[in-house]
Amino acid sequence: MKKLIAFILTVLLLTPLVSEVNAAGNPQPLFKVEIMIRVSPVVINGSSTWMGQFRIYATLKDPGYRAYFDYLATNNTTKANEEFRSFVKQLIYDNLKNNFKDRFEAKGINSTIYLPSGGPVKVLDNWSAVVTFALSNFLVSDGKIISCPLSGPMDFVFKGHVFDYSWDKLTLVLPKDYEVKNLAPAPDDFSDNVAVWTNGDFIPLIELYTPVYSYVIFLNSTRKEISLQYDPHEGYVQFNATFTGANATPVVIDQLLSSFKATMDIISLDTRQENGTLVVIGVAKPKVAYRETSSEKIWEALLKLPGSFDRVSVVGGTYKMAPDNTIVITVTEKKTSRLPYIWAGLILVVVLGIFWIKRRGTSSEEPEQPTGEESGAVEEGSTENEKVEEPNDETSEPGGE
Repeated sequence: MKKLIAFILTVLLLTPLVSEVNAAGNPQPLFKVEIMIRVSPVVINGSSTWMGQFRIYATLKDPGYRAYFDYLATNNTTKANEEFRSFVKQLIYDNLKNNFKDRFEAKGINSTIYLPSGGPVKVLDNWSAVVTFALSNFLVSDGKIISCPLSGPMDFVFKGHVFDYSWDKLTLVLPKDYEVKNLAPAPDDFSDNVAVWTNGDFIPLIELYTPVYSYVIFLNSTRKEISLQYDPHEGYVQFNATFTGANATPVVIDQLLSSFKATMDIISLDTRQENGTLVVIGVAKPKVAYRETSSEKIWEALLKLPGSFDRVSVVGGTYKMAPDNTIVITVTEKKTSRLPYIWAGLILVVVLGIFWIKRRGTSSEEPEQPTGEESGAVEEGSTENEKVEEPNDETSEPGGE
């Protein structure tokens, strides 16, 4: 027991001396720190906010305190871990919480810290720990820009002395579908909306565009063209819209598709990017007016576009623009004439009539011919008469010799 007390007194006596040397704007000397901040929009109790989820890995590097906790652990590991947990909470978590509280109050912004059920600190091996918590309103929006109110250097208070809240690595994970306006200082690495800094003591300046403002910037930076074709027999309009001159981020594409769906009765919709051009391909159902003349069928298809276009073209018809970005497509179809069929029928009737008349006239001019039986009877009768009238030699000379 006497050895433990002597050891603790030695550490307590030496620590302030070290603190004096490392105070006044120098990095905190106790921990190796790596911070990961994951940022995302969330809804809490029906309200939208930007949540910053912190995960801080802290490893004790001060040799005097490492020896102190090793000595505690040889006698009571549980007590040593509990004391180390309290040590990390006070220096890593509480210092950070106090920094954030002061900055939120200075900006007049309310914020809430959310802790896991077991508390913010979980002790790991080798006198290391992970500090976990979440913070609402980590980013706030002014309608155009989403920014972090906590940006700037941080302080680390230890035994009444102020150090820089230094870390070895800071990783910031932003939503992939949000466009970054500014990160300062510039990160050492940035890819897929993940930024990495090394050896610092700050929360970086973070600025994102709101989805709507990103969409407006995109539209203002591109040449917009649309081609449409109305098929009156199917009743649909096929369209092909191109946006050239600016890169379309996922959030811009989502906003663009939402604008088409909000203004058109969409049947199908798809996009593709090729050679720096975003292409939107779709099928929509228009409002249709139909009328006929003596020679034509006329369809007028009315469709509202999601905005103004630099060039509009219509295949297979004509168009005119109406107010509020509404296009009226006119398709005309000639009626099929029945006269050729009528004339063909009349000619056929005349031809058949002539043929019938000619056939009837030929039949009436031919003489009647006796039948075979009648002819035979006459001949036989004539022969019999001739036989009757022929004189008999024996009776023609009466008397004899």
